Parts: sequence; structure tokens; C-alpha cells
Amino acid sequence: PPFAAVLDDCYARQDAVARVLLAGFERALSVPPRTLLQMFEDGAGDFGTIRLLHYPGDGGGAGSALADTTGIGPHTDFECFTLMHQNAPGLQLMPRQRGGGGHGGWVDAPVRPGEFVVTVGDMLERLTNGVLLATPHRVLPTHHARDSIIRFNAFAPHTLVAPLRPFVTADRPAAYSPVEMREHMETTMRNLEAGLGSWDTERQRSRSASYEYNGGERRVLECEPNTMSQ
Repeated sequence: PPFAAVLDDCYARQDAVARVLLAGFERALSVPPRTLLQMFEDGAGDFGTIRLLHYPGDGGGAGSALADTTGIGPHTDFECFTLMHQNAPGLQLMPRQRGGGGHGGWVDAPVRPGEFVVTVGDMLERLTNGVLLATPHRVLPTHHARDSIIRFNAFAPHTLVAPLRPFVTADRPAAYSPVEMREHMETTMRNLEAGLGSWDTERQRSRSASYEYNGGERRVLECEPNTMSQ
């Protein structure tokens, strides 16, 4: 079948899944309906992208040493959340510890036909003032070849992202500076090009999710329509 038509259909289907997930996030976080959805709909469209990735592997057999094949180091995604699908092992996640603590150890992401793994991105961490943490993940070099479909779900370019009112209290003051989606994306990409990775291994924290903008200014967003962009 024509490649473009198939991919367009896949993208549209992922959009439908994303809308359901956004509604689920809103209910789970106890924020008003459309609090998150309007951030995607504001302006001329969101910053979402899709990537079809092939990792060739080194062709070695079980028990042989791994060659220096393609992988991806630990990082978090700068968007809101990501849908990930793989047809063979290789992707690893660092889930949050039970009880709302920091991150635990690396675990293998499941390989399940017809299902996506959903990971939290930088924007959800900043919006929830750290109640949700961006999910660190990496891709290990493997003997076997593998393919993956990655769908990044990002807000509209000029959406302002800062902690939402329900997640800011006297005991939990705003810990993230305000930033627009476009600026966060561009800043993160520049930092990566300069060798500043998005995951801080020593601090066990996302460097990109906690990046300080505007001299450390603090701002709180109300959960009301049309107040989350400027």
C-alpha cells in the first residue's frame, strides 16, 4: 500500500488514542475536562511527531560479546507523553518507586503486539509540579534486529507550561519555571547538541524536565479555559 497513506492513517489513529489518554490523565489528576486537551488544540496544531526506527543489531549469537551497535542512552522526552511500540526486546524503562518516591532500577519494556507503552514526558512533570515524573528510558544494543514505532505527543508551540494550581500548595511550592512548548523543545535540542544529556545519572533526575527558564521565575497556571497560552 502507499506509504504516505498508511502512515497518515496510523497517525490519525494514534491521535484518537492520545485524546482518550488525555481524558484519562485529566481524570486521574482531578483537573477539569479539557485542561490538557486545549493545550494541544491551541493555535495551528500541536508539535507531535512520529518516528519509525530500525535497529540492525550486530548479528551475533547468544552468549557472544555485543558489538558497538546502535542504541540510545538514558533520556526523557521533552513532550507531554509518548506512545512506544517495539517488535523485539531492547527498550528499557526506569519506573518510579512505589509510594511516590524517586526512580528505581532499569526494567525491560514489554513486547506486546497491538499495544503501546505510554511514558510520561517533561511537560507533564512540569504541569504537575513533579507529582508525575518524566520517565527515563534507553535502548540497549542487541544481537537481534528490532523495529519500533514512537509517537511523541507535544502541545501546541506557544502553549505556556508551568505548574497547575491544584499541584501547588504551601507545603509544595512551585518548583518549575514557566516555558512555552516551542522554547522547551528548542532549548532541549540545543543542549543535546552541546553534549548536555536530558537525564542526570548522578542526581537520578531529568535535567530537561527540571531545566530553569527566565532566571528561575515561578508562575502558577489556573485550570480555566484559555488561560494556558500567551
